Amino acid sequence: METEFDRAQVYVGNTSETYFIVGRLQLELLQQNGCTPDSHVLEIGCGCLVAGRPIMQFLDSERYVGLEPNTWLLDAVLEGLPDTGGLIREKLPVFLQNTDFDASAVGRRFDFVMSHSILSHAAAWQLPLFMKGVKKVLAPRGIAIASIRFYNEHNQLMGDSNDPEWVYPGVSYFAWETVQKVAAECELAVEWRKEYREFFTKGAPSHFHDWIRLSHQGVLPA
Repeated sequence: METEFDRAQVYVGNTSETYFIVGRLQLELLQQNGCTPDSHVLEIGCGCLVAGRPIMQFLDSERYVGLEPNTWLLDAVLEGLPDTGGLIREKLPVFLQNTDFDASAVGRRFDFVMSHSILSHAAAWQLPLFMKGVKKVLAPRGIAIASIRFYNEHNQLMGDSNDPEWVYPGVSYFAWETVQKVAAECELAVEWRKEYREFFTKGAPSHFHDWIRLSHQGVLPA
C-alpha cells in the first residue's frame, strides 16, 4: 500500500536509496563551499527534507531554515521517517511557507542558501524573484548554491524556455546569458559551476542539473 511518504518521494523525484544519496550530495556541496556546523543555512524548496535531514544532522541547533509551500511534504516525512520528529526537536529548525522565495521573516542572514530542483521548474518571471529573495537574506560573505537547467539530458544547450508558469513535473530552461543579466540586475555575482554537475551525476546519474553559485558583488567566496 502506497504511503504519503512514498507519494512525497515520487513527487520530488527521489525515491528509495536516491532519497538519501541526493541529500548527502547537497550537504557535501555545502561543505565544499565552507559550511560548518555553526553556519546558518536556508534551503529554498526543502520539500520532504531530502537535503534538510542531513543538513540539520550536520548543523548545530537553530541553524536551519526550510522554505516550502507544499506543507504536506513535511507531514509525509514526519510519518515516513519517524526519527525526523526527534531531529526537529533537537535542532529546532524554522519552516516557512510561501511561493515568493522570501525568508526575510526570520530576521537573520544566512551563510549559505541551498536550492535544488527549484529553478529547473521555474517560470521566466520567477528567476528574478528568486534572486531578489536570496539577495535579501544572504550574509555579507554568504554563498547561495542553486541547481538550474542549461542543458537537457542529451547534453544539448537549450536556451530560455520562457515558461509563463511553474513547470512541474516537466522542466524549464534558462540561458546562461539570462542568468548573468538577472543576477547583475539584482546586484549579485554569479558563477556557473560546471564541475558540480559532474560531481552530482556521479552519485545520482539521473539528476541532470547544472549549478550556479551566487554571492554579493565585490565579495569573493572561498
